[in-house]
Amino acid sequence: MASQDLDAEFVRSALEDRESLFHRLMGKHRTGRKKFLLHRLTVIGRLSCEAADRRTVGDHLERLMVSLQRRSAGEDVTGLLLIYPRHTLLVIECSTEALLSVLQDLRHMEENSGPILEPRVLLVSHDLPSRLFQRWNYKLLDESDSQRTLVSDEQSPEKLLSDTLHQILRLGHHLFNKTHLITGSKVIPDEVLKDASDAVPPQAAVSRLLQMEALLSPARYISTYHSPLHQRLDSESVWPAMEHLQII
Repeated sequence: MASQDLDAEFVRSALEDRESLFHRLMGKHRTGRKKFLLHRLTVIGRLSCEAADRRTVGDHLERLMVSLQRRSAGEDVTGLLLIYPRHTLLVIECSTEALLSVLQDLRHMEENSGPILEPRVLLVSHDLPSRLFQRWNYKLLDESDSQRTLVSDEQSPEKLLSDTLHQILRLGHHLFNKTHLITGSKVIPDEVLKDASDAVPPQAAVSRLLQMEALLSPARYISTYHSPLHQRLDSESVWPAMEHLQII
């Protein structure tokens, strides 16, 4: 009898240990969960302003970033804005609410001849495990900066898109390693990019990508993202259901 009691106590102890381990794992999981889903938006566009006034683009988006962070305290908005002589490339990492606000702002600019014309969404990555960019920064690029990487006319749009996205990832990793040189400034210093010219997408690539009809405008992306899928089934138009839809 005593032996049975010991066995029962052992089993009960083992179950308690497993339960406590389960709860510890669940607690760790809950602690590790992000407060909000993190998304990365990559957009290209054409500038409406002259080269001498390009800083107004950076100022506009800087005000937007500040507004978004004030609206949602604790939810950082990070990313990168590359301002070419005639085009722009924007990467933003933010919450779902902030993502929608940025898309709406880009739509408003397009509809009202704002600083960025013809914005097109290259990619939206949802529920990211971590950020690629630790801060919000921008960089004014001159003609020489935006032409260091050659773009072949024979390169397919799909390959060009893939190469551009890979360059953005490489540029993000490079900026992460140079964080100590950017602290305290929204503008990326020239010395930070001097040894990473091949990681900066050239302006010619942005110009060609803007011609891709498959890329959605912010307005079309918002409409597509929020519209339900309407797939009409035979069973919706015929009653009773068609014989081939019946489960036997």
